[in-house]
Amino acid sequence: MTAGSRSKTPFSFEAHARFADNLYRARERAGLDQKEAAKRAALTRSRLDKIEGGEYMPALDVLIRLAGAYSTSVGDLVNGVNWRPGWVEHSGPAKYTVTEEEPAGEV
Repeated sequence: MTAGSRSKTPFSFEAHARFADNLYRARERAGLDQKEAAKRAALTRSRLDKIEGGEYMPALDVLIRLAGAYSTSVGDLVNGVNWRPGWVEHSGPAKYTVTEEEPAGEV
């Protein structure tokens, strides 16, 4: 998986899965198929498929384009994926965490 950065802290499978789920749900709420969504975000359908499948983590500019294509915010696309700084008050190493809350917009 491509994290899109040179970080020594890997983006966890759970974080990838949560982001991909958020992205898929946002596209569905927008009523778009992958072809139309990719066109609106100036991506190939293949690239969008890899992003939604958790195979590729997009750069910030792509996140902004996807949020715009879906009429949502970047925050909604990354909802539930957080960063916990390491070794703060004996909390353990730095890592990404994923909350169990349902993504915004769900009923």
